Amino acid sequence: MNDPDEPGGLEYSRRLFENHGREFLERMGLLDACSVACVGGTSQNAGMDDAISRDHMWGPYLTFLLPDPAWRIHGRRLRRALQQFPDSVEDVEWRGYDGPEPRRTNAQEIFGFLYRLTGYRTLPKHDVDWLPHLNAQSFLGRPWSERMFDASQGAVFHDPADQFEDLWRRFVRYPPPDIQRALLARALFRAWNAGPEYNLVRAWQRGDLATFSQCRSRFVDEVVEAAFCWNRSYVPAFKWRLTHFDLLPNCPVSVRDGVASLATHPPAEGLLAVADTVVRGIKRLVSEEFAVPSPRDEPLSSYAHAIHAGIANETIRQATRLDW
Repeated sequence: MNDPDEPGGLEYSRRLFENHGREFLERMGLLDACSVACVGGTSQNAGMDDAISRDHMWGPYLTFLLPDPAWRIHGRRLRRALQQFPDSVEDVEWRGYDGPEPRRTNAQEIFGFLYRLTGYRTLPKHDVDWLPHLNAQSFLGRPWSERMFDASQGAVFHDPADQFEDLWRRFVRYPPPDIQRALLARALFRAWNAGPEYNLVRAWQRGDLATFSQCRSRFVDEVVEAAFCWNRSYVPAFKWRLTHFDLLPNCPVSVRDGVASLATHPPAEGLLAVADTVVRGIKRLVSEEFAVPSPRDEPLSSYAHAIHAGIANETIRQATRLDW
């Protein structure tokens, strides 16, 4: 994580706006028309940049955002002017993949920018409008939830009449309860399949350490996925997932500590007991928070089915069966 005495890239971007961006907009006559932000998929926008991640796609940059009417009038002129805008502040320079390239400071039309960020041409209005997105994948096979996590990270530095931030927050809001239940049920069912009530213990009994390690990784990943679901939060990319998992406000200590042990300790029979403790902690939480009536001695799969059965919208319930 960051050295507490060393500013992160997002802070350098804020300083870039304060030192150069505001004056630039005043000269352009756009201070009352143009929003300025840094949002989207970089480690620094999620506050995860560290000494290792700062070798590429890191440092001060700004995205200048205009609504469509103003974009039609000023967009081309703004982009031309930004060619001379600095990529550094306080001797800290933007670093792309190849030195300063690709450059990241740019100007965008607001709706087009949000579409490229989220994949939504229009905001989902009804619960069923979320269904086409649930299994979508993007770069490197990253699922929709990771894309949406990235899209929700960052900061807005200047926003006349709140024209960008309110819309951005609506684009990246978490899905409604029926979709949440579908996502949570899927994660719990997959955690059961990989976990100590099924394949994890079978792999150990067979002495198949390779499969045991694969099941353990799958179990940890699905438990973490479920935890983000019950916290109504999108799931980060794998490289930052456990770091953000530790920051979730609602997570039983037994689940948090168990995941840490499972993720770091070498294969051993004792990990089966740790995994069992994680499962029991999850069962207690979902029973209390989702009114799941399953007895405590039922497997986690029965909790997944009970949560899924609680989906009120029949179309969503049919479209998200646990074999999806």
